[in-house]
Amino acid sequence: MTNLKKYLRFCKIFHDYKFPKIKFKELNDWYRYLYRNKFNIDEDDINKASFVIFSLFFIISIILSLFFTPFSILIIIFYSLVLSLLASYRFNSHLYKKIKKEESILNALLYLIIINFSLIKKTLKINTDYSINFIELIKNYNLPVSESCKIILRKIHEGYTPEKELLKIVTPSEDFNHYLRDLIINDFNTDYEFQNLDDNTSERNFKVVLRDIESKISIVFFIGFFFPIGLCFLILFQQINTILIILFIPFFLILLNFLFRKLIRINILLLGLLKEYSNKEKRKFDEFQIFLKNFALNLKANISPEIAFTNAYLQNKKFYKILNTPFEPQISRLLNFSCSFGEILNLLKDELKSLRYIIIIDVIERMLDENSYYSADKVIEILEIISKHRRLERKLTIIIKGEKFKVLIFIFLLPIIIGSIGGMIPLFIMLTKNIDQLGSFSYNDYIELINILDLIVIFLTLFFSNLITCYYFLKIINFEKKILINLISSIVYILSFFISFMNIIMLF
Repeated sequence: MTNLKKYLRFCKIFHDYKFPKIKFKELNDWYRYLYRNKFNIDEDDINKASFVIFSLFFIISIILSLFFTPFSILIIIFYSLVLSLLASYRFNSHLYKKIKKEESILNALLYLIIINFSLIKKTLKINTDYSINFIELIKNYNLPVSESCKIILRKIHEGYTPEKELLKIVTPSEDFNHYLRDLIINDFNTDYEFQNLDDNTSERNFKVVLRDIESKISIVFFIGFFFPIGLCFLILFQQINTILIILFIPFFLILLNFLFRKLIRINILLLGLLKEYSNKEKRKFDEFQIFLKNFALNLKANISPEIAFTNAYLQNKKFYKILNTPFEPQISRLLNFSCSFGEILNLLKDELKSLRYIIIIDVIERMLDENSYYSADKVIEILEIISKHRRLERKLTIIIKGEKFKVLIFIFLLPIIIGSIGGMIPLFIMLTKNIDQLGSFSYNDYIELINILDLIVIFLTLFFSNLITCYYFLKIINFEKKILINLISSIVYILSFFISFMNIIMLF
């Protein structure tokens, strides 16, 4: 039994019981429909099961903490509540995330499916049953819907009608569903021109992200910058004890990680979108596009795929600075006839080690099996899709680069502020506790009254809060030298803290 089946089976246990419900997300009508019709589960059942998970984690966490930790009951309740909410949230969103992932993959591959199917139709004879070929095409893709197509093929052998069986398919992608219904209504004779296709759901969602990303980045900046400063003042005015200071670090880490994943990270799969990859990876993908373009041009000369592949590499070898490493051994094998073309492509997929390259090479390989000459135009269409997505990516890059200067200012300003305030905190606490003796304090009195443990806890808490802020700020702008900047920021904090602390000592 798969994990998903176990998950659904567990949730269904609570269907007939009037349990309280925990609801983290408002589902739209389409997702409710998918829950009921594709997975045979009601949203309320998942929410009831989430409450059970929350209750179990909360009770177990409190019992274990009372027996094995010295913390007060309020602290135990606080972190037990946080842990229970996190556990129940992960449980509650399990099915939703699975559907979202399937939808994203289908939306990303839909263009390739359209291109691939148009090539198949181009190479088939008139009056061929296109529906069977479409089912075969989807079956060969590694998609969740591929399993449904395998079942349909078995049913066709038993006398069922392909079109009627295809109409029963329900996928998370509304774009794919619309395309499938359109094919069936038009008896699979609809020809789609890439230039005339509207933006798919993923592309529209990405444009929404571009519109909102600056305001979302500002929210993360505000919390990442002012939260540590706020902590300084809480400690300064003795509104927080040592235990709560220690708990601040994991809480702050969880908070920034949550905000980053929800507001900044782009969970949209587009064929040409590289998102958080390094500049080296982007150059590698640019070289791969150049290679595919040359490969298509060679195919148009009506030569074999093997020769076209070899020529595409050798004619522009000087441009391939990064791709030389994975490509050169495979070209040598091809020239020495030590491997077939199919084996070369499989080895290349292993060398490139990226889902994006694997998807593109898989599709091109299938198209070459159909007709290598007609495949040239289809490879060009794939490159047009990639270029379209790269243009969207460049808009995002411009926005992110606009935040780079602001990030670098925050990264070096924050350690100075919290380091300077942090160095004065021991003195301030000591003075407020002994205000009546202020006039008679000497240097030795000050040293004796300093609590070394409190000083270490305050220093390390502010140190790690600065480190966490620095890490996530650099992650937002995809800064490559994170370790170096983190090190410099940490040194600035340490110097600010001890200069402030020593200046206070010198006053006595």
